[in-house]
Amino acid sequence: FISYSHRDERQTARLHRQLESYPIPKRLVEAARSQGQTIPKRLFPVFRDRDELGGAPDLSARIQDALRESRFLIVVCSPHSVGSRWVDEEIKAFKRLGRESRVLAYIVDGEPNASDDPRTTSLECFPEGLRFRMGLDGVITSERTEPIAADARKGKDGDHLALLKLVSGILDVRFDD
Repeated sequence: FISYSHRDERQTARLHRQLESYPIPKRLVEAARSQGQTIPKRLFPVFRDRDELGGAPDLSARIQDALRESRFLIVVCSPHSVGSRWVDEEIKAFKRLGRESRVLAYIVDGEPNASDDPRTTSLECFPEGLRFRMGLDGVITSERTEPIAADARKGKDGDHLALLKLVSGILDVRFDD
């Protein structure tokens, strides 16, 4: 499930295409098989609302269903996603399912934890639900998280390495593999 602000549509559509078409290296599939594990040949399907949802009388119910059916939540991080109530709600809903360890950050713009400094708060790229842990009561706590993000920005990981970081996280294989 990719959670994003529609203002980041271009980067998200590209990421969606890259994830669904990425061929998992044969040696990873075979190595997993030899250890009794399974790695798919492709990461398909990846849920993105524009591509997956048809008309429905209750969009929120469809989103909730898609979150329940998803193994991972990829958050496209930017100041736009911080400003999106829906992105934050999707993160919180996914965490309430007990999948906090399966939330992956993909930075396209802004700065992580910029809101720690009042002078740079508008650059924040991590929504609140991503920056803080979820309590047992289903409420965001004041305990910080330290997401290891795939950083697609120029001068950081760039598009290709950021994609590989997401893929390795989803497959639960070491990045260098």
